[in-house]
Amino acid sequence: MQDPYVSQGGLKGEKVIMEPLFTSDIHAFLEHTKIPLAVYYVEDGRFRTYLVSEGSCDMYEFSREEMMERLNGDDPFVNIVEKDEMYAAVREFSEENVPYNVIFHEYIGKDRKLKTIHGIGGHEYTKDGRRYSIIRYDEISDSSRRALFHEEEEKIAEQRRIFNEIDDAIARSFTSVFYVDTKDQSVTAVRLNKIGRTVREGLGETADLKEVMEHYVNTLVFKDDIESVRRFGDFNYVMERLKETNPAFHTYRTIREGLIVNYRLKIVPFDNGSKIVFGFEDYDDQIREEVAKRTEREMQMTLLAGLSCEYESIWLVDASLHHGRLIRSNIKNVDRSRTMNAISSGNYETIIGTYIDRYVVAEDRKRVYDLSSIDNLMRNTKEDEIYHINYKRTAPEGDKNYMQLSIARVTDNKGVVRFVCGFRNIDLMMEEEKHKTMLYSMAYIDNMTHVNNRRTFDEFMDSAEATEIKNDSMIFSFDLNDLKTANDSRGHEAGDELIIGAAQCMKRVLGPYGTIYRTGGDEFVAFCNIPDDVRRDVINQLVESFDNWHGNLYPKLSISMGYVCASEDPTMQIKDMMREADKRMYARKSEYYMKEGNDRRRK
Repeated sequence: MQDPYVSQGGLKGEKVIMEPLFTSDIHAFLEHTKIPLAVYYVEDGRFRTYLVSEGSCDMYEFSREEMMERLNGDDPFVNIVEKDEMYAAVREFSEENVPYNVIFHEYIGKDRKLKTIHGIGGHEYTKDGRRYSIIRYDEISDSSRRALFHEEEEKIAEQRRIFNEIDDAIARSFTSVFYVDTKDQSVTAVRLNKIGRTVREGLGETADLKEVMEHYVNTLVFKDDIESVRRFGDFNYVMERLKETNPAFHTYRTIREGLIVNYRLKIVPFDNGSKIVFGFEDYDDQIREEVAKRTEREMQMTLLAGLSCEYESIWLVDASLHHGRLIRSNIKNVDRSRTMNAISSGNYETIIGTYIDRYVVAEDRKRVYDLSSIDNLMRNTKEDEIYHINYKRTAPEGDKNYMQLSIARVTDNKGVVRFVCGFRNIDLMMEEEKHKTMLYSMAYIDNMTHVNNRRTFDEFMDSAEATEIKNDSMIFSFDLNDLKTANDSRGHEAGDELIIGAAQCMKRVLGPYGTIYRTGGDEFVAFCNIPDDVRRDVINQLVESFDNWHGNLYPKLSISMGYVCASEDPTMQIKDMMREADKRMYARKSEYYMKEGNDRRRK
């Protein structure tokens, strides 16, 4: 909670002591009273809240911290339905020396129940002439609210009903949604992403279905797909499609930021057919996944035809008969081929068991037995995937090498299941992977802390500009305190211990939710996706982890931290979030060094 006796103003964010807004007795009374009260004032042209009483917290069903975060945020009136009334009251508070008196209705509590609130208060002045107001809130009864806001509540109830039905009718994954009134074919936007809002801005307020779809295809749809999508602007065509299949789907391509992206349109009737929902879904991942599966299937067919030269030997196994047959051998050495392929057909379990006992190293045998059994293959293989079993083998020449058994499942038109099994040497592949891992680590991983380095962070920020930020996205900015003191007093080994300890704390708490970056000597950034219901617990765990850290060379770890969540302002871009997180972090750092009585530049 903000200190009521200290201003956040001053030069360069420094705290300055100023005349108290009210006495400590009043402060104590307000803090614990069950009457919903708050203290408001204007500072730097901004309408602010100093203190919320326990009564206000009870009424709103939020903690004091949650109330302060909301009321002093970028949009303190985020849940107020009629914002214009509240803005008018704020202007009156700021410009006229009259009692504060306003009625507004807003969504309150975890279940967002609509309540009507009456706020009233008179102005008070400090000794140095600054004005503040202690506001008392009263909840207006349901009957009074209905009389005051009958028409508005009907609109809100209708809108909520539509939202609920739409959420039930279509998946939440749709990027943009609008519904069409079947009486006049008028279009109402329900949920629009950034691109959808851009398209909507190019139309008038009363656009009908044909106008919306025409503007959409001319703005975004790939030229080869324009005609197929344009047909959905014809209301009669839409109704005919719905007669054939309900819901109706159509896959097409759009141009987004210069790239061709696959989209899918889903059309669903609802509200007893009085409205038609149009849902636009980013379908690119699914399309690309299908292409990848087809590619994988082609690889299987290549195996089945025995055309792959990567495999030492290829076998065909009939699952129902438990029978295996060698269909191709690519081993060039004649003696070795005789050794490896001494048996060319027979019982599958006998063939694979003999092979495992003779060639697979002892520590891998049981695992390969279990994974290669017919029962396991029937349970875990799929038609559109290749199943891999990696193990280490002792070759006939005595050398040990890594091997891979690749298995493709094929079911014929009579339902008979067969497995195509290929054995190949993957030593070269393993070496290449190790080399790639080593090069990647050198280029992108910080050698001291083993978190991502500055280069990785810069590339992430560049790529994130082109992606839509999720509502649960968070950015943390960290900066160690007293690092210079540790280096000067205990040596650079102590400073390194602090940096490594900080990274370990971050990875332990934030690792499951996102990625940690070391962006400077003692500076870190984390980008995470943390659900609302655990966000406060995660932050508390992080602070506790820092507080509980103890080093061998330096006793304690002190870190200044700032964080920002995308849900605070949906219009923020990734760079906006980063700047705000840095700003909050440096504010905490200034507070720390002022409290410690040290020059911040000394770190």
